[in-house]
Amino acid sequence: LHRLIRRQRQMCIRDSGYKKIGFILDRGYFSKENIQYMDENQYSFIIMAKGCKSLVTSMVNSIRNTFETDRKCLIRTYKVYGTTITSRLYEDDTDNRYFHIFYNPSRQAAEREKLEQKIERYHEFLDQHIGSDTQFGKTYQDYFNLYYKGKKLVGVQERSDVVQRELNLCGYFCIITSEKMTAEQALIQYKGRDISEKLFSAEFAAATCTRMSTQ
Repeated sequence: LHRLIRRQRQMCIRDSGYKKIGFILDRGYFSKENIQYMDENQYSFIIMAKGCKSLVTSMVNSIRNTFETDRKCLIRTYKVYGTTITSRLYEDDTDNRYFHIFYNPSRQAAEREKLEQKIERYHEFLDQHIGSDTQFGKTYQDYFNLYYKGKKLVGVQERSDVVQRELNLCGYFCIITSEKMTAEQALIQYKGRDISEKLFSAEFAAATCTRMSTQ
């Protein structure tokens, strides 16, 4: 990320004249190191946080059933409900961040169905191997308690508390911003990242062509 940011900064300042730079990042860039780097260089950011990260999970659980049907929280453009709370990203974080929590009813139904199908598929597969000496990895052990007699699998029990927690998170997602804004503003900016990239690429290409033509 550091190399990417430095390259983008050089292009922005040299070719487009931009001085104030912010980044809209996907979940793969979410890390303490990257956050600290952007803070040190005074870059604003908007980051999509994966719903099952422990911090986001705790925040979703703390406000569940408080905004999901509140019409004041409805973002009509995207047919989702959103609200904003502030917190630190990590224990020694020096700034409050803005956590925009969203609930999508359609997404909830789809994600729950997908999870139910996955659990059922895993359960059927495990049942087929009862009596065998097959060893199963973390993928299955996350959702099931597996009982062995010697090396043979003799029983399977769903970890209902784990499945329940994941069902409760279905339909929720979170966007984290460094600057204060509403949930609607955060979602619109994040959703518009593809357009922003195309506009930046077009401006950069035009500036590059202009520079080359004057050389």
